[in-house]
Amino acid sequence: MKPNMLSRVAEGMFWLDRYMERTDGMLLTLNTFYILSFDKEMNDSLGYKPLLDYYTDLSPEKINAVQYDTNFVLKYIICDNQNHNSVKNLVIKARENARGSQDKITKELWEHINSLYHFMNSPDLPKQLESSNALKIVTKLNKDFLLYNGILQVTMPRGLGWCFSGIGKHIERCLQTISLTQAYFSTISYNLDGNEDLLYWRRLLLSLSGYEMYLKSYSNIPHNRKVVQQVIFNRDFAHSVIYNLDLIDTSLNYLFKDNTLSEARTLNNQFGRLKSYVEYTDYHNLNNHQLEEVLNNTKSQLNQFSFDFSKLFFSYT
Repeated sequence: MKPNMLSRVAEGMFWLDRYMERTDGMLLTLNTFYILSFDKEMNDSLGYKPLLDYYTDLSPEKINAVQYDTNFVLKYIICDNQNHNSVKNLVIKARENARGSQDKITKELWEHINSLYHFMNSPDLPKQLESSNALKIVTKLNKDFLLYNGILQVTMPRGLGWCFSGIGKHIERCLQTISLTQAYFSTISYNLDGNEDLLYWRRLLLSLSGYEMYLKSYSNIPHNRKVVQQVIFNRDFAHSVIYNLDLIDTSLNYLFKDNTLSEARTLNNQFGRLKSYVEYTDYHNLNNHQLEEVLNNTKSQLNQFSFDFSKLFFSYT
């Protein structure tokens, strides 16, 4: 069977986990920024700007106007119907894809997604986010997505559906890591030899679930180059770019192992060049311009691969 003749189930699995990974990353970033916003002594020059830049389509002017407005950000990110990337809308999209893939996902996974859907559609949720319950809601949602990932890992069969799900998930995670890294390095002109302290990098590392690992793995200053090593090149870090490219590669090898079509070989070679580009970058000798170039090129190539993958398997035009 040709790749583009695969059922809609494969497409549903791809987008289900991509939407859920996007929501998970967005909530983790929101939770990090929200909790740190209570620290009035911390010099926060960016506010919610990195979150709003990547996860919304608000204009730069609007982002500048609301980047310190916690009440607006909470409601806009979590439950605004007009924000197509709100948690509510992403969960609705994920549930639609899960419904179309019910013969491939487990009962436990479907029930958990359905429970999230009903919580996000609770009519009093916007008002609750304006009250003292806001932190409880954000914390609950973060735990719900941790639970989703646990259910996915321990109940889902490993097969074609798992491969499509994993490719969608890890493409999304790669793009999140690159975009958040760009947000913090662009502010300092990608200066790898700067003397930014750990407080500056804490938001980025916490948003990628990497702060504790960083503290355990790296010595004190200077931090800038070490942060790049962890979030882009560290194969032991679950949110690093190279770690997720490795997982995409594993899934692609499974999908293409018995496939002799030239389109499949072309796509596999395309991804191989992308992975090698990152893998063989010498981060020890990176200069500021090269870092910016690596991040921009990797992001661009990954977006192109995602488009070409979808076109091949899902007949996108």
